[in-house]
Amino acid sequence: MLTLQQNIDLSSFNTLRLNSIATNYVVLNDLNQLTNLKKLTDAAESYFILGGGSNVILPNQYNGLVIHNQLKGISEVEHNTCVQITAMAGEVWDDFVVKSLEFGGFGLENLSIIPGTVGASPVQNIGAYGVEVKDYIEYVTVFDLLDGKILQLTNDECRFSYRNSILKKMHNYLVLSVTIMLPKTAKLNCNYGDIQSKLNSIENPTAWDLREIIIQTRQSKLPDPAVIGNVGSFFHNPIIEATKASQLLEKYPNLPVYKTDIEDKLKISAGWLIDNLGMKGFTQGNFAVYDKQALVIVHNGGGEKAELLEFANLIQAKVLEVYDVRLNIEPIIL
Repeated sequence: MLTLQQNIDLSSFNTLRLNSIATNYVVLNDLNQLTNLKKLTDAAESYFILGGGSNVILPNQYNGLVIHNQLKGISEVEHNTCVQITAMAGEVWDDFVVKSLEFGGFGLENLSIIPGTVGASPVQNIGAYGVEVKDYIEYVTVFDLLDGKILQLTNDECRFSYRNSILKKMHNYLVLSVTIMLPKTAKLNCNYGDIQSKLNSIENPTAWDLREIIIQTRQSKLPDPAVIGNVGSFFHNPIIEATKASQLLEKYPNLPVYKTDIEDKLKISAGWLIDNLGMKGFTQGNFAVYDKQALVIVHNGGGEKAELLEFANLIQAKVLEVYDVRLNIEPIIL
């Protein structure tokens, strides 16, 4: 049974730790609640689906209905050369990574300790160290809050791209579960320099070894949301014309540049652009550029959405002024 609650404090439900109050709030933890949930969304002025709160900027007051997706459960089906694993949307992402390895499926280890839930992973097409979740998703099961139907979206139908998918636009799609297909044979993806060098120091490294290296690397560069408020990467790495990238490289030869799947487009490091401006550690009010990774904005407490966006706009304006490159904010702004 769904219990509708009023005026719920969301500060502990978002990793930025922004103060936010939901006028109406429900917890979804059973598929049998979907019919009643649709009745609530039909009557609501607006609604928002909350997972782990690791990729969202919340307002001081949200006057609609917040649906906290806490559906749980993980199952697997073994095939000859691969393992098919389905996880419900409310599962913690990193718990799912561990479970996939325990099931003997390989590939997600590069995505270790990314904050958030399984349900958010296809929405954002999460990625790290040369791997994106789209590389392994078979289909995503969603509940359409407009017509009350359950749909299975194939990988192609999700229209995945860099940190994006159709799910980011279809706000009426509530992710119920994600089904992935992982090979039983490990093929370690370790093309990043520091990851590769650490892995090379291990004789006959395993996927578990790679996971541990990924965890150590992330923890050395990124702040723990349990300790200080943040959403990880705050800006997208810009994807720009190859000619523009060449011009920047002439002036800044150390700028990291990466290939993309898009013809004549290259991806450049937003963190490097900010760091090169000397903004690492820059603080204004309640927010700061993290002193170990310039792509991260941290919240020192007491700040609100408007102040955070003003701080982010300052960084965006400086990057645009110096490099003629626009930075886009990665988390969803509610």
